[in-house]
Amino acid sequence: MPRTSKVSGLFLLGVVATSALAAARITAQQPLAPGYALRDGKDTVPMYSDSQATAGQAVWTKTCSECHESKDVTGADFRTKWAGQPVFTLFEQIRTTMPDGNPGSLPKEDYAAAMAYIFKLNGLTPGAAPFTPDSVALATVKLILPPAPLSP
Repeated sequence: MPRTSKVSGLFLLGVVATSALAAARITAQQPLAPGYALRDGKDTVPMYSDSQATAGQAVWTKTCSECHESKDVTGADFRTKWAGQPVFTLFEQIRTTMPDGNPGSLPKEDYAAAMAYIFKLNGLTPGAAPFTPDSVALATVKLILPPAPLSP
């Protein structure tokens, strides 16, 4: 066998072996649980309670819906901007810029409830504990959004 054929054969064997090993690594990884937030790149955690999301719906209806539709916090632009971002960054963005005419004017509990409602609208799984906007605890929690529902 000529030298170039041996080199080509070894190269092809190397590519096949590398591909097989890479495929094994990919399938061995645990998928992220969509619908949760990811803490420290390790654990998925529920971010809000159902009762808090219900309170958040009332805040949304009374305050947020004057300027926003639910698609503003569930649509492609929102998902592109916030998926994978720290949860606290989103909370601070809302708290410091909303409502439009009087930013920061709502009680912190109302902002937290509105966040819970936004989580629910995006299909995040609720838990037993309510959303607590603790900057230290939430600094390492990233938002993992489930796939967007298909449009009809």
